Order: sequence, then C-alpha cells, then structure tokens
Amino acid sequence: MSSDAARARLSELTDFAAPWAVSIAATLRIADHIEAGATSVSDLAERSAVDPDALGRLLRYLVTRGVFAEEDGTYANTEASRLLLDEADWRPWLDLDDAPGIWAEAWTSLLEAVRTGTPGRDEDWYEREMLRTGRAESFDALMASQAQANAEEIAEAYDWSGVAHVVDVGGGTGTLLRTLLASHSHLRGTLFDLPRVVAAAEPAERLDAVAGSFFDDPLPQGDAYILSQILHGFPDEAAARILGRCLEAAATDARIVLVEEVIPEQPTRRQASFDLLMFTLGGGRQRTLDEFRALAEPVGLALRWSLPLETGNALVELGRPETL
Repeated sequence: MSSDAARARLSELTDFAAPWAVSIAATLRIADHIEAGATSVSDLAERSAVDPDALGRLLRYLVTRGVFAEEDGTYANTEASRLLLDEADWRPWLDLDDAPGIWAEAWTSLLEAVRTGTPGRDEDWYEREMLRTGRAESFDALMASQAQANAEEIAEAYDWSGVAHVVDVGGGTGTLLRTLLASHSHLRGTLFDLPRVVAAAEPAERLDAVAGSFFDDPLPQGDAYILSQILHGFPDEAAARILGRCLEAAATDARIVLVEEVIPEQPTRRQASFDLLMFTLGGGRQRTLDEFRALAEPVGLALRWSLPLETGNALVELGRPETL
C-alpha cells in the first residue's frame, strides 16, 4: 500500500462522524420521512422535530458518504438509506433513543478498559442502565427478534427427541421456547429470566415461567438447558458460574445447549468489532470453540459437538463427561 493510500485508509478509519450520523438518521427516521414525501430540509426537520440548520449539515455529510442523495435541495433515499426504513432489519439496531444508545455510549469507555483490562462495570450495570433510561422494553424486543431469527432452525436442527423438559435460561420473553414447544409436542418448557422480563412473556401450552437471577436463585431442574446469546455477555469467570448453576440444577444426564457465535482464530472485522463491544459493555467476549471448551471443563462439563447455523450462530452442546 502506498503512503497516500495508507493516509486515505487511516482517514477513513478515523472518521468518527460516520457511525454517529448514520445512527442519528436512523433514530430520526429520516429515510421513512423521505419515503413519505418529505424531501426538503425544512419538511424533514419539521417531521423529525429537530433544528433545520443542524439537520441540513447532518444530511450534507451523509450525502458525501452516499447514504442519501441530493439534487437542488431535494433529498432522496439510496440503497443504503433504504436499510434505515422502519420495515428494514437494521433501523432498530441503530436507534439511539432505545437500547443501542447504551451500546453507543459504552464505546467511550474502551480506552480505560484497554488500559486496565476490565470495563470497570459490574455484571448488573447493563440491566440497571436499561431500567434507568427506560430502554429495557426496546432491548427485550431486539432480543426477541434475534431469538426468532434462530428459533425455527434450532427447532429443526437439534435432536429434541430425547428431551422431555427444556429450561430456557435467560430466555427473555420466551420467543425461542414457544417455537420449540410448538414444533415438538412432547416437550415441556420452563422460561427462566428476571421478574420484569418473564412478566411480559406470552403464555403457551406446556410452558411455565420462573422469575429469578441465574447468579442468585436456584434454576429449575430439567434434562436440557438452552442458553441463547447469554455467555458472550459475560467474562469467563461469570460465564463459568452460569454454566455451573445449570449443572447444579440439571438431571444427571442433562445436556446444556448454547446458541452462540463461534468465531474462528482470525475473526472477521464484524466479529472483532462485536467482541470489543461485548468487552466494553461488561467484560464479555466472543469465543472460539476451544475457548468454549476451556470455559466448560473447569466446572465439570465436556464439549460434545457444535453445529453451525445459517444465521451465523452455532449450536454447542455440553454435558457431563461420564454421560458422553
């Protein structure tokens, strides 16, 4: 790479405006307002309830980045900005008024986290901040949409024939568990999560809900435990504690099924970025298969097998070594 190319590359990488400007446009639903016919700065500002001059400067920047198009003061959507429409998958994950606002704020602590090796926040910080800022409901909705993306494939890809009672640990409002029960009539399910979360769960046949903390309260006994997108939010010590709590409650031959992204030794840019976010939020991490194995063995579990899913996540089954 030439010196000029390297400078251009570094300039691109250090443009702090880009993620903030895109997220603000998503938060203000600019793409939807354009789609609805508001194409001037004044109209867009009125519909967004923001300052026209400031919005014009934001849009001018986003036009230079190809997010929106502009001609003679009239703005239009591009293929990129159409991903910010309410109907698209991306917009809720960028809305700074909701849970993503906390994720954005977390990046400001990355320097201190790298200096000290710790995010400086306890494992309950995230939940407390969600409640303090009124963003808990939006977080639950995002987690439910993520669970739904995996649910049908998990119901089909995993052999549930030998399971009678599955406990969904940290299962949110029960999206995944309801899909499993609907797909397998022999299954009985227990949803285990914090009181405010299970209170919002929709009822279903053969499903009961138990409120509690997987750190402080006894888990229900079952012969299969599923933890979907749970362990990556915690550092190794806390993640191992969660596995240990499952093992304490589990029947002798119980299995523990993780739904997590298993990253390679050389992760992609997206995987590495998400790993840093998990670190800043509370010391969590994205893990390789060997790292899951190392997490399980000290608490008395062995990694049985893993199966990649089309969503990019994987099923990882753990069990007591004597039952292998």
